Amino acid sequence: MAKQRPGRAGIKDVAERAGVSLTTVSHVLSGRRPVSEATRERVEEVIAELNYRPNRAAQSLMTRRTHTMALVVPDITNPFYPALAMGMLDVAEAAGFAVLIDNTHGDPAREELAMQQVLERGVDAIAFAGYGRSLDVLEPMIEAGVPAVAFGIAEASAGVDVISSDDHGGGYEAARFLVESGRRRLAFVAGPPTEGLRVGRLHGFEAFLRGAGLPARVHHAALTRDGGYAGTAALFAEGVIPDAIVANNDIVALGVLDYARRHGMDVPGDLAVVGFDDIDIADLVHPALTTVRVPAREQGEAAARVLLHRLDGDVSAPHSTVFPMALIRRESA
Repeated sequence: MAKQRPGRAGIKDVAERAGVSLTTVSHVLSGRRPVSEATRERVEEVIAELNYRPNRAAQSLMTRRTHTMALVVPDITNPFYPALAMGMLDVAEAAGFAVLIDNTHGDPAREELAMQQVLERGVDAIAFAGYGRSLDVLEPMIEAGVPAVAFGIAEASAGVDVISSDDHGGGYEAARFLVESGRRRLAFVAGPPTEGLRVGRLHGFEAFLRGAGLPARVHHAALTRDGGYAGTAALFAEGVIPDAIVANNDIVALGVLDYARRHGMDVPGDLAVVGFDDIDIADLVHPALTTVRVPAREQGEAAARVLLHRLDGDVSAPHSTVFPMALIRRESA
């Protein structure tokens, strides 16, 4: 039998104790979806045993529509996220929905605050892009019966659909391209080691190099331009001079280029640089950035469509939509 977590019982405690999914508990609470009598009785017994009290704001969300969606992102200054937002806005607005956008600066505490604020505003659905290690932050939305989509997570989970790109394949292709171009000392500037999203890019990079019998050097840094610079400086300080660096996103790659420029390196002669995302400025910097394109706008559109289907009554099991990536070769590699 599952152990009750400290403090007030939550919907996850009820689901674990009753041996059912979070979605099933939500259906019992809302009464809007059919649940077998035996299952309903078991869930209600556990609710009584744990003295579970649903969030009042969550309950109110079950009975009204505001024709609004929320989009929660970690860094609105990264051009990837405005493109994502535009895709979501295009589809949502065409269906008569407004989209509220919240920026968390990649701070888990602000992610939790964003969930609270979204509930208070009474949104009908939410799309979430975060740096968290799990989707626990979305539990209040699941409890409220609010349809939710997460970006970049590996798998769908109870109550949450997933929109992602083939990060593993993208990292694999970036490494393959560089090795086939003659590079042998490859490094990867990744996000913080506890960062839960986009790790597939690093894993794909490492997988190709393992198969090629080459070492993969990795440095973890902030997913910012300054982080890219600092990560590159750390790699060069280790004494094994890389001849190619793959950055976890294009903003980080700009920091790699900054370091190369400041230290008089020729790119791509001395150092090849590859980014991820293909943001709008990738082909405007000098040298123009070789990158792995991630279809940000298309992912935003797909997220809005999934949420609209859920609001229209789609009760199928949560699912994942994976977009392919494509290497865009420019001047930096």
